[in-house]
Amino acid sequence: MTPIAGFVIAIIAGWIVRDPRRAAAAVVVPYLAVAAAQSWILASGRGVSPPSTVTGWPGLIGYWVVQAVFLALSIGIAAELSTLRRRRMSPDDASAAAGHHLTLASGVLAALTAVFLVAYLLDSAPVAHHAADGTPPVQGFVGMLLCIVTFVALSVMTFRGRRDASTELAAADKATASVGGGQQPSS
Repeated sequence: MTPIAGFVIAIIAGWIVRDPRRAAAAVVVPYLAVAAAQSWILASGRGVSPPSTVTGWPGLIGYWVVQAVFLALSIGIAAELSTLRRRRMSPDDASAAAGHHLTLASGVLAALTAVFLVAYLLDSAPVAHHAADGTPPVQGFVGMLLCIVTFVALSVMTFRGRRDASTELAAADKATASVGGGQQPSS
């Protein structure tokens, strides 16, 4: 559940917030709320995976490492999407109302997270037979795939955009130097 929730949270934060750091920060609390609810559901025996996934040592280490990895991917997706959207705006538009965008995103994410958690908690019920190997359900695999593919795609687009921007800057510097004749003023 956390990878797909993290993906949705990251897309919303990255789309609304134009500052990459603020977009990344907007992801953390909703993701942790979803991870806490999922952990409680698993520990209470209401999930596909057995309770030992989150309570049994050393199995819980793998569970929490996976949560940390998908939190990091969600933060990266939000920051990269925000960077790409900001690059297409004028500098004045990008900085204007930055606090408003963060407030809007936080409100949307808080409402969405609350609705999602209530629905998820109401839908959960004790499971008679857990998956013996603790593998996630299908929606978990879909969320993992979405996060990984989106992060890689946005990374490529971000690096390409930075390379293109530096190439354009170098070309502009070269054009400026050639217009001036390439001569240095004498002293």
